Amino acid sequence: MTLLWGTYPAAGLGTPAGLGEGLWIQDDAGLAGAVQVAELPAPSYVLAHPTLPLAYAASELPDSTVTVLDVSRPAAPRIVASLPTGGADACHLLLAPDARTLYVSHYSSGDVAAVRLGEDGLPADAAPAQLLGHAGSGPNADRQQGPHAHSSLIAPGGAHLLVCDLGTDQLRRYRIEPDGLLEPDGIAATLAPGAGPRHAVVRGGLIYLTCELDHLVRTLRWDPTSATAEVIAEAPSTLAPPRSAELQDSHLALADGPHGEVLLVSVRGADVVSVFDIAPEGELTYRAAIDAGEWPRYFAVLGDRLIVGAERGHEVRSFAMTDVFALRPESGIGDVIDLPHAAAEVVSPACVTAV
Repeated sequence: MTLLWGTYPAAGLGTPAGLGEGLWIQDDAGLAGAVQVAELPAPSYVLAHPTLPLAYAASELPDSTVTVLDVSRPAAPRIVASLPTGGADACHLLLAPDARTLYVSHYSSGDVAAVRLGEDGLPADAAPAQLLGHAGSGPNADRQQGPHAHSSLIAPGGAHLLVCDLGTDQLRRYRIEPDGLLEPDGIAATLAPGAGPRHAVVRGGLIYLTCELDHLVRTLRWDPTSATAEVIAEAPSTLAPPRSAELQDSHLALADGPHGEVLLVSVRGADVVSVFDIAPEGELTYRAAIDAGEWPRYFAVLGDRLIVGAERGHEVRSFAMTDVFALRPESGIGDVIDLPHAAAEVVSPACVTAV
């Protein structure tokens, strides 16, 4: 397995881009070494094509772009296409199930772009086929002055794209047409004011959602008839104490263990990955928190490893999932477990995928 990291500038998110940051690779998930292989301005999200030797990188810029790379030789990736996405600060990419449309979420402009792809995985046009905006705000004046499309997901059943709008506290709903393009279809869920929805995953008819601003993980039940989602439970994203004045929930992922599924949630500021057990009916029970390094923006479960990017610590960590699954429930409220791991230096890691 080869890991491909997208990175922010060395000085961090929000500082001038194009100063040497870009893409790094590692030969395997054990973090045998990390080497920068390409320069790109602030590639904050990277995504591998499911069947072709291609990777897509979103550059988080005022005028954002998506770059397509041939990764048949990961140590020497080759840019094969690039196009402007039409929005500001692209921060998330999602491929349609048939890999013929790429959906791009833009944080600052709050819109989502639909980019048509050919059978070769390359953009079919010189610009997105659609750029769909939104309006609204939230009560947090510093973070919710307008819409902020932070990520998207395919809703249960596959008929709709949902966009997590951190700025308006909503899950925006778009009907997916047969050609992969989108038809605005209202709001699937409105969350508590100031929640700040960021990332979500689907498990059957349930949606688990991290909320960056009020630090709760919410469980929503999807109603296929009305195409709406209702909050049925919420829990603190971690019981670990904050290590800095900032506290921001970040990413989440499901993992299937020997005794059932778990939900993993990264929390920046507390600098942990929290582990939740999932009951057969979907209820979450907090189990423990793992020390994940400073500011764990993004992580992925790849094979038998948990790979975490500690953005402000300028390192990546690799944990054995067998160790994660073997964690006992914490013995004291707020315990943080220093789980054995491999580590390597990567400057400002933002996102990882396997190629």
